[in-house]
Amino acid sequence: MNEQEIMAATQEMELLRAQLDNMHKQGEFIHITLEEYSRAKGALEELKDKKEGDDILVPIGANCWVHATLGNTSKAIASIGSNLAVGQKFEAIIERLDRQLEEIKNAQNELSGKLAKAEARANDLSAILEEVYEQMEANRAK
Repeated sequence: MNEQEIMAATQEMELLRAQLDNMHKQGEFIHITLEEYSRAKGALEELKDKKEGDDILVPIGANCWVHATLGNTSKAIASIGSNLAVGQKFEAIIERLDRQLEEIKNAQNELSGKLAKAEARANDLSAILEEVYEQMEANRAK
């Protein structure tokens, strides 16, 4: 490997590291989003069989809950985008969440594939550069 090829491989390695860092952050965001949508779907599935007047525990965050009594159980309010929310039947919201969960899982799988390719390339480059630097050190020692 000549000096120009070494520089190019080093620059590619730096770019790959930045891309890998970005992909890991995207993966964390996807994971958090997947958990949030799954929790929402689970909560709706539990509530759809409840009746008006039933007592429930409502999570308020940080592993804290409050007691509440259900009011109208025929519909829930869900965002439909652009800061708009509408009352919809539980089943309609659950169906939409199922579609969104599928899209999130597809994005997660796609990112995993890209991540695996980038990690493999980074490992290959790392091995090549390590070998080149070892040869350079051996030549200096002579």
